[in-house]
Amino acid sequence: MRVLSPSKRLLRCCTLVLMVLAALIATGCSTKVDDTQRTMMNSIFRPYVPDIVQGNFISSEQYAKLEVRMSREQVRQILGTPLLASYFHANRWDYVFEFKRLGEKISKERRVTVFFDGDKVTKFNGDALPTEVELVAEIDNYAKNKRSFWDMVTGKNKNPVTPPLQQPEVLIPSKPSGPIVTPVK
Repeated sequence: MRVLSPSKRLLRCCTLVLMVLAALIATGCSTKVDDTQRTMMNSIFRPYVPDIVQGNFISSEQYAKLEVRMSREQVRQILGTPLLASYFHANRWDYVFEFKRLGEKISKERRVTVFFDGDKVTKFNGDALPTEVELVAEIDNYAKNKRSFWDMVTGKNKNPVTPPLQQPEVLIPSKPSGPIVTPVK
């Protein structure tokens, strides 16, 4: 058995390290990225996703201002332009609101529907709506419980549990004023 000098041992170690590095670099240059690799990288390095406000936020204070016999323009001034105003349902405006952060719903979808007869409101109804303060508290609570980068890296990437807020006031749908005339076909 032959004993190698220290300089030859060092040369062999360096050669071995260089070969391993060359192999790693060559495999890193592969052109195909499969879904598993993409999912892993997206879980570590998250792209920026802006907050999305879908629809018109309608607070319980705004809803309380609605009255039967208001004109369409008055309703538009209080609630804003409706999200859904269909030609097939010209006498009905639907307001839908949802708030998302990082693709996750922060608040539940809420709806308000206003019915017209000509230019005047005949009735309106909607889900239980939060006040502006309650919605801000709901959004702020989510931000406080936001996950850190370390939680995402270590796999503790679970949605934060938000405690329930005080129940918003229950809104009672308005009763139509006078008889409702339906067209005869």
